[in-house]
Amino acid sequence: MPPIVLKKTLTTLRSSLITFFLLLSIPIFSQDSLHKKNILPKTINLSLTSIAYFEFTSQMTQHFFKEYPYGKFHLKQDWKTWRGMDKFYHNYGSYQMSALFYQANRLSGFDSIKALNLAFLESTLFSTTKEFADGHIDIGGWSWYDILMNFTGNSLFYSQQRFLGKQKIQYKYSYFSSDLQKYNPTVLGTSYKNYWLKDYNGETFWLSTSLGDWNLTENKWLKPIGICVGYGANNLIKEWDNPSSYSPPRYSQYYLGLDINWQQIPTNNKVLKTVFFLLNRFRFPLPSIEFNSLGKLQFHGYKS
Repeated sequence: MPPIVLKKTLTTLRSSLITFFLLLSIPIFSQDSLHKKNILPKTINLSLTSIAYFEFTSQMTQHFFKEYPYGKFHLKQDWKTWRGMDKFYHNYGSYQMSALFYQANRLSGFDSIKALNLAFLESTLFSTTKEFADGHIDIGGWSWYDILMNFTGNSLFYSQQRFLGKQKIQYKYSYFSSDLQKYNPTVLGTSYKNYWLKDYNGETFWLSTSLGDWNLTENKWLKPIGICVGYGANNLIKEWDNPSSYSPPRYSQYYLGLDINWQQIPTNNKVLKTVFFLLNRFRFPLPSIEFNSLGKLQFHGYKS
């Protein structure tokens, strides 16, 4: 997907889900609350989801059909664009949507299986609506690769919750400024407000797990300590190929690093549980080892 379109899509999706999220009560992510009472009645939950979806589709129409030529539905072969970084956005976003919808459904009184099935359908509906709109604009197109990554992101959450009873492997995101925005500010961002969303060079997507997730220690302070693997890319100035004025090669980055599972930190405070849930969406600066497609090995003491 073109970066400008992706940026608008993510902004629209984010605003819709924020509308949904902010209307939920503060103890939404308290695991204790899930089993004590129905904090969010089913009718309100489904109404809020409908409102979020209506806002999402309305904004999609405004952004896509008004600013970009609307044409015949068509496909796009875009697996190799941005060295796959845009595909990991789809993967990560679908996983997080499933997590949000699942928690809301459980708070509404749905049992775990029904809440999980509904969350899968809700996340799929949002992501597929975006793909359908993208398939009608000239500079975009329906991407089966995007659909695949949406599905695998949803499935990662679904399979763990269904068969393990919890998320033993968390999907996380991090950003560390690349200083490459100046070479293509229209695409890579013009300020710190949008660098994190548009500059693929500074983004990394992580799969993380901790000692506590697998009951490898009884020490409550060691349980949050985790390990993670990540994927990123660098020297991406344009979607397919870099301009001739920029000579450094494009390459992929593979990481192995330390991490913290915030939800393994012991607390009975519902506000802190909510904060820890939100923090667990991201990886923060900790030591890691990078191996890249150029054949180089590098140690990072603090890069996120």
